[in-house]
Amino acid sequence: MKIIAWSYIAALVAVTFAHLNLQAQLGDPFNMYRAGALCVAGMLARLAYPQSPSFTCLLMIGSVSVLGLSHFLATGSYGSSMDIIVDMSGGLWGIAIGAMLSRLITPTSKRTALY
Repeated sequence: MKIIAWSYIAALVAVTFAHLNLQAQLGDPFNMYRAGALCVAGMLARLAYPQSPSFTCLLMIGSVSVLGLSHFLATGSYGSSMDIIVDMSGGLWGIAIGAMLSRLITPTSKRTALY
């Protein structure tokens, strides 16, 4: 699962460099596609690292930062602060969905009674 999560994040950065004309044509709806992609990335990261939610959050912050940097290197523009807000919220929703899925997938440990 870790390989899938890291490969997906690397693919997001590669797609940012590959589809420059698509970004210019789509404009604002592209932010929603990127937010959806980061939601999936957050979910995969949370499923890959279920014991460390803080690392998952730092991974998503780093992913959004790398995507912003790659967007700057590809287009020469910083974008807007709304881009960062949309990307971070997409990643956080993914982490929340991943946390719910990880609780459904992994069986809960049985509580031992203290006597």
